[in-house]
Amino acid sequence: MPAFTPVVPPCTAPMLSLSTDAANGDLNGMSHAGLYLVLTNTSGQACIVPGLPTVAMKDAKGLAVPVARQAPVGMHPGPAVVPVRLEPGTSARASLRWIAGEVFERSRCVDPTRVELRLGNQVIGTGFSGHLCGEDGKPIAFEQSPLTGGH
Repeated sequence: MPAFTPVVPPCTAPMLSLSTDAANGDLNGMSHAGLYLVLTNTSGQACIVPGLPTVAMKDAKGLAVPVARQAPVGMHPGPAVVPVRLEPGTSARASLRWIAGEVFERSRCVDPTRVELRLGNQVIGTGFSGHLCGEDGKPIAFEQSPLTGGH
């Protein structure tokens, strides 16, 4: 008989903490900036999170800023991204990278103070410091990698 494998439940917001890691500027350069979002399982049980959670950013008043994940070039709708299993005390991380300079003919920039991840119908967030720029009249694009983890 095969061994019984228990179903690993989805992580809930109270089981997790979210932080940012600038990684000593590893993602910065040539009018770009970035950081890593680090999601840590602070509970005593394993759980799973979506491999590509929805990212939202808010300003100091708590209002959503007009940013949108940029789809990878040539991947429509994109590769299947599998959920990530987080054991107790382990983390997964995703990189965020954006244009940080006024490089467009008509640029518009925002300075969010909070970043949030949507996990199903729950939201977890943390403080954020970034200067994101894009073309006026369009959502400001950022690149987001899938979560990789349990480190």
